[in-house]
Amino acid sequence: MYRSALFVCAISVCPAAYGQTWSGDFGAGLSLTRGNSDTKNINLALNLAQRISARNQAKYDAFYLRADNAGELTVDRTTFGARDEYAVSPLTYAFADAHFLRDKFKEIDYLVTPSVGAGHHLIKNATLDVAAEGGLGFVVEKDAGLSRETSGAVNAKQLLTWKFSPTATLGETAAGLWKTRDFGDALYHLEASLASNLTARSQLKLSALDDYKTRPPRAGIKKNDMSLIAAIVMKF
Repeated sequence: MYRSALFVCAISVCPAAYGQTWSGDFGAGLSLTRGNSDTKNINLALNLAQRISARNQAKYDAFYLRADNAGELTVDRTTFGARDEYAVSPLTYAFADAHFLRDKFKEIDYLVTPSVGAGHHLIKNATLDVAAEGGLGFVVEKDAGLSRETSGAVNAKQLLTWKFSPTATLGETAAGLWKTRDFGDALYHLEASLASNLTARSQLKLSALDDYKTRPPRAGIKKNDMSLIAAIVMKF
């Protein structure tokens, strides 16, 4: 049996220096397996941040995940996001954002969620940052074979970044979106990552993603999807 695996590095742009307005990172990962089974997985991620003023920052993100097994597509998911964040105080911020989700295997043609809200850093120091935020907005969802639906929405998110050693960082995000017309119709996202420095300018990063939709469009669609992603991150 022959197996091969390749993880393509991710390229990171360091935070913008004084006088610069843009920073960001791009990541790409690929794994291949040949032998008893032929599998291929690819993921692409882009994050950009624009420093508009000392208190105001705009953020943009995009993510694509695709996997196939023996030539049969098993995962096909795309997300986009845009956010305007304003620091009310050193620990409190307000935001307006919009997110887009397309997931072929959950039969979501598109799910768009604009919202406004506020967040607060519960802990913020050199090694640990814990924040919680909540917002109000609406959701527009179009599922395969069904008509478009619109509802008010409530969302909440918890974020953690912990640099527990000089060379390793743990990240975690938990988010929920609830439709106000039926709070039992919800979408949850959980993400955890571990990054370890290989050199002063590179990291090995492992990420686990879990997406759970309480009300799939039809019977037979699994509510839960989990993904494991690995990448080498190069900083410059």
